[in-house]
Amino acid sequence: MAQTINTSDIQLFNLLKAKFGEKEAEQVVTLIKVKDISVLRDDMNKDFKYMRDEMSRLFSTKEDLAKTETKLLLWAFVFWATQLTAIFAFIKFFITK
Repeated sequence: MAQTINTSDIQLFNLLKAKFGEKEAEQVVTLIKVKDISVLRDDMNKDFKYMRDEMSRLFSTKEDLAKTETKLLLWAFVFWATQLTAIFAFIKFFITK
Protein backbone atom coordinates (compact mmCIF):
# COMPACT_ATOMS: atom_id res chain seq x y z
CA MET A 1 0.00 0.00 0.00
CA ALA A 2 1.49 3.31 -1.04
CA GLN A 3 1.63 6.09 1.50
CA THR A 4 0.78 9.64 0.60
CA ILE A 5 3.20 12.37 1.56
CA ASN A 6 1.83 15.67 2.80
CA THR A 7 3.65 18.98 2.76
CA SER A 8 3.73 18.94 6.56
CA ASP A 9 5.35 15.48 6.45
CA ILE A 10 8.07 16.77 4.11
CA GLN A 11 8.70 19.81 6.28
CA LEU A 12 8.89 17.67 9.41
CA PHE A 13 11.18 15.22 7.64
CA ASN A 14 13.54 18.03 6.53
CA LEU A 15 13.68 19.50 10.05
CA LEU A 16 14.40 16.12 11.64
CA LYS A 17 16.87 15.15 8.93
CA ALA A 18 19.00 18.18 9.73
CA LYS A 19 19.09 17.25 13.42
CA PHE A 20 19.16 13.43 13.48
CA GLY A 21 19.87 12.12 10.00
CA GLU A 22 17.79 10.77 7.14
CA LYS A 23 17.02 7.29 8.47
CA GLU A 24 15.96 8.45 11.94
CA ALA A 25 13.87 11.29 10.50
CA GLU A 26 12.04 8.85 8.23
CA GLN A 27 11.33 6.54 11.17
CA VAL A 28 9.92 9.39 13.27
CA VAL A 29 7.67 10.63 10.44
CA THR A 30 6.44 7.07 9.81
CA LEU A 31 5.74 6.59 13.52
CA ILE A 32 3.75 9.82 13.66
CA LYS A 33 1.68 8.80 10.62
CA VAL A 34 0.95 5.38 12.11
CA LYS A 35 -0.13 6.97 15.41
CA ASP A 36 -2.40 9.40 13.54
CA ILE A 37 -4.02 6.55 11.61
CA SER A 38 -4.62 4.48 14.76
CA VAL A 39 -6.15 7.47 16.55
CA LEU A 40 -8.43 8.15 13.58
CA ARG A 41 -9.44 4.49 13.43
CA ASP A 42 -10.30 4.47 17.14
CA ASP A 43 -12.33 7.66 16.78
CA MET A 44 -14.21 6.23 13.81
CA ASN A 45 -14.98 3.04 15.73
CA LYS A 46 -16.37 5.09 18.62
CA ASP A 47 -18.47 7.18 16.24
CA PHE A 48 -19.87 4.10 14.47
CA LYS A 49 -20.68 2.44 17.80
CA TYR A 50 -22.48 5.58 18.97
CA MET A 51 -24.45 5.79 15.71
CA ARG A 52 -25.37 2.09 15.88
CA ASP A 53 -26.58 2.49 19.47
CA GLU A 54 -28.63 5.55 18.60
CA MET A 55 -30.17 3.83 15.58
CA SER A 56 -31.15 0.80 17.65
CA ARG A 57 -32.62 3.10 20.30
CA LEU A 58 -34.65 5.07 17.75
CA PHE A 59 -35.89 2.19 15.64
CA SER A 60 -37.65 -0.27 17.91
CA THR A 61 -38.25 -3.88 17.03
CA LYS A 62 -41.71 -5.44 16.77
CA GLU A 63 -41.24 -7.06 20.18
CA ASP A 64 -40.48 -3.67 21.76
CA LEU A 65 -43.59 -2.18 20.18
CA ALA A 66 -45.73 -5.09 21.40
CA LYS A 67 -44.42 -4.66 24.96
CA THR A 68 -45.14 -0.94 24.83
CA GLU A 69 -48.65 -1.52 23.52
CA THR A 70 -49.34 -4.04 26.29
CA LYS A 71 -48.15 -1.59 28.93
CA LEU A 72 -50.33 1.16 27.50
CA LEU A 73 -53.40 -1.08 27.51
CA LEU A 74 -52.72 -2.11 31.11
CA TRP A 75 -52.37 1.48 32.30
CA ALA A 76 -55.49 2.53 30.38
CA PHE A 77 -57.45 -0.26 32.09
CA VAL A 78 -56.11 0.76 35.52
CA PHE A 79 -56.98 4.39 34.84
CA TRP A 80 -60.56 3.66 33.74
CA ALA A 81 -61.15 1.15 36.53
CA THR A 82 -60.02 3.74 39.08
CA GLN A 83 -62.24 6.40 37.53
CA LEU A 84 -65.30 4.13 37.56
CA THR A 85 -64.63 3.18 41.19
CA ALA A 86 -64.39 6.85 42.16
CA ILE A 87 -67.63 7.69 40.30
CA PHE A 88 -69.55 4.84 41.96
CA ALA A 89 -68.15 5.86 45.37
CA PHE A 90 -69.37 9.45 44.89
CA ILE A 91 -72.79 8.25 43.71
CA LYS A 92 -73.14 5.92 46.70
CA PHE A 93 -72.01 8.67 49.07
CA PHE A 94 -74.59 11.16 47.74
CA ILE A 95 -77.44 8.61 47.53
CA THR A 96 -77.05 7.47 51.14
CA LYS A 97 -77.29 11.02 52.53
